[in-house]
Amino acid sequence: METKKSQEFQKLLASVRAQFNLSNELDSRREEAEQGLSQHEQAFVEKYPSGSCLLDIGCASGRLCFALAQHGYTATGIDIAEKQIAQAKQIAEKKGIDATFLHYEPPKLPFPDASFAAAFLENVYCYITHRDARISFLEEIARVLHSDGQLFISQPILDAVFDNYEPIYDANYHQFATDYETLEEGDNFYLEASTYVHHFFFKDLKAEFDASPFQLLDSSVNVKDDDKVRCVLQKHVSD
Repeated sequence: METKKSQEFQKLLASVRAQFNLSNELDSRREEAEQGLSQHEQAFVEKYPSGSCLLDIGCASGRLCFALAQHGYTATGIDIAEKQIAQAKQIAEKKGIDATFLHYEPPKLPFPDASFAAAFLENVYCYITHRDARISFLEEIARVLHSDGQLFISQPILDAVFDNYEPIYDANYHQFATDYETLEEGDNFYLEASTYVHHFFFKDLKAEFDASPFQLLDSSVNVKDDDKVRCVLQKHVSD
């Protein structure tokens, strides 16, 4: 029997899926497909030899996978938005790029243990509902990585804007929050819609990393340009 929390997990996740299946999101991601690796991504992947199996979680229409494949990596992208995956496949076929794209349903990843040398989770962690589910998802990512696998994660944070969560609870939040009983501190809705998103301060994000099978190796915050933190996480040696 489903609990209230699991029911609301599915409802909040559905709001994210619906958002990224919209035509304006598809158009935006199609334009992104022409971009290559960022300097941060390049610095992360250059430690892996050509042919290494790399996973992009929340790949949208495939921008990162296309760039990885063109650099000689075996790239796999997954996303909950089926229209994004369909578009990624179309672009890959048109460009003749050998990359794999799969639609999937959380929380389980559709891969055997130790399938990948490394994974990317870029601007995605904020769409996973509930703290315990996010930590469980990190455990699932660790499962599909090699014993020395690493995770590159980027995520917007609030540190440069606020010093507590209270200012994020605006009229848009109050309009939609009444539909849920299991929302947690930092949960919100954006784009004047019911699309779920979770906001982080870096200390809270790091606390979730610390509760997972990963240890934080490196982090950098770009407050000037995009208020994002970019982290490299390493599976614990004991795993």
